[in-house]
Amino acid sequence: MNKKELMKAIADVVGRQEAIRLVAEAYHAEIVSNRLSRMETSPVGIKRAEKRDLLQQALERVYEVVSLA
Repeated sequence: MNKKELMKAIADVVGRQEAIRLVAEAYHAEIVSNRLSRMETSPVGIKRAEKRDLLQQALERVYEVVSLA
């Protein structure tokens, strides 16, 4: 599912405002988790890490939880 489909599915279950709040909180958690993991790993030279879509991951996490209900 793409981002739009995931957001629509979440909003259908919990409502638009609650979906926005849940996804925003999950997105912030993804950002913090990403930054902490970067700080914890010791850099061995300069290498380019793969770019992850944090919003997509946040939407998928929220969708997983919402679909349990």
